[in-house]
Amino acid sequence: MARTMFCNKNLPNYFWAEAVDTACHILNKVSIRPILKKSPYELYKRRKPNISHFHVFGSICYILNNGKESLGKFDAKIDEEIFVGYLSQSKGYRVFNKRTLVVEETIQVIVDDVSIGVSKPREDSENDVTQNLERL
Repeated sequence: MARTMFCNKNLPNYFWAEAVDTACHILNKVSIRPILKKSPYELYKRRKPNISHFHVFGSICYILNNGKESLGKFDAKIDEEIFVGYLSQSKGYRVFNKRTLVVEETIQVIVDDVSIGVSKPREDSENDVTQNLERL
């Protein structure tokens, strides 16, 4: 799972640990044990996990530059960053700042989930499938 997330976004090799950590976090919250029909989180906490804060690994995100550095009059007030994971103890996020080249932990993030690069299926895909089956 981590290799797939890592290779899908063509990120540099030094993010491999973030990809593994994010994959483990997701598997603990979402993975279902076949015998018990519960996730490891449900077994430990005895309640269903809240997964509304999940985002796509490697997505572009933005955070407000609120006083970290003195800004000029025409400087941007937001920093463009790369989403690289979740905090283990809270619903915060780990993001890589492209400008400062540092991984930051923050809660206030705007993640661009619209342009994640997911291809939409074509409308005539059923016709292609039936034509391929007829050839066989």
